[in-house]
Amino acid sequence: MSRQLYLHIGLQKTGTSYLQGILLASREELLEQDVDLVLRRRAAFWLMLDVRDRLLPHDPAEAATVLPGLSAMLEGCTGSRAVISEESLSPADDTQIARLLAACGDREVHVIVTCRDLARQIPSVWQQGLQSGRRSTFARYLRRLRETEGTDASIWWQKDLPGVLERWSRHVPPERIHVVPVPPAGSDPDLLLDRYCSVLGVDPSRLDREAVGRGNRGLRLEQAEVLLRVNQTVPDGLKRRDAFGKVGKRYLSTQILGSAEGRRILVPPEHAAWCRDLSRRYVEHVRAGGFDVAGDLDDLLPRDSEFADGPEVVTDAELADAAIRALSEIVTRQLTEEIDRTEEVGVPREVQPDDRGWWRRLRR
Repeated sequence: MSRQLYLHIGLQKTGTSYLQGILLASREELLEQDVDLVLRRRAAFWLMLDVRDRLLPHDPAEAATVLPGLSAMLEGCTGSRAVISEESLSPADDTQIARLLAACGDREVHVIVTCRDLARQIPSVWQQGLQSGRRSTFARYLRRLRETEGTDASIWWQKDLPGVLERWSRHVPPERIHVVPVPPAGSDPDLLLDRYCSVLGVDPSRLDREAVGRGNRGLRLEQAEVLLRVNQTVPDGLKRRDAFGKVGKRYLSTQILGSAEGRRILVPPEHAAWCRDLSRRYVEHVRAGGFDVAGDLDDLLPRDSEFADGPEVVTDAELADAAIRALSEIVTRQLTEEIDRTEEVGVPREVQPDDRGWWRRLRR
């Protein structure tokens, strides 16, 4: 019997970080269940860059070695099944898909597509774009979505579920393409993992669910507005993938803004009917396509609670408060690091502040 390779290709913002974290923390347990996790996150990202012709001169040299070495890597795996997870593989075109599959050796390739109702995915993908340095407002982003619907515009790449399925099914039989809907809000928190593992043939109860959180929550409305304003003032020439990924995304967006509380980003009511209609068409396409479905396709139909009752507005006062909190957190971290550094070399602390009292005084 041929050995299998499961390519988890996305879509973006469909619980992929949560699933990847559990897989990575459970590598030994997966091996005991006859499954190899082939690439860690960075290597899987490099693979995607090479497959999609996105490698840049400032990317590390080893990034260009992953795709050429994939066949040998798979040959060296001990399990009968292997899995590669990288959510940005989904927009690959026919030539790129063929190049990737050619590197998979004699493996029987299966494709896993995690997907989510559009009313939750669209705001999540927009704020993720902000974390990568983009400067489009949510209102403009929604207008562009509707204007380019059904085209090959890059704004649609991670939301065009029928388009992704059609392209990949030209290379992999539909019965080996597994559609995994993300459960609606309020569901059993382990349900997505259970669905995913049912495709891999893995017992999810034996995996390390406690090693990671519940995935990347994403920015709230007020914090997204702060980041948008920052992006609009930072020169585009400084938004290199490596540099901005470290400073703008993993530090400012994730560590500083991502930890703050605020309002959820919701689709405005004027786009609700369009979003619902598009979601119904997606469900019908999957049902008619002969794909394997792990879960309930009705989970792709948006709930009323995913739409705003009116305009989503961040007031000047809310913006100022979110910005001040972010700046205070940055200063606090820098001061803490500086104090720790000076104490390590024997420099006495000149001040012994109440660690949290200063923030209470500032708020008053």
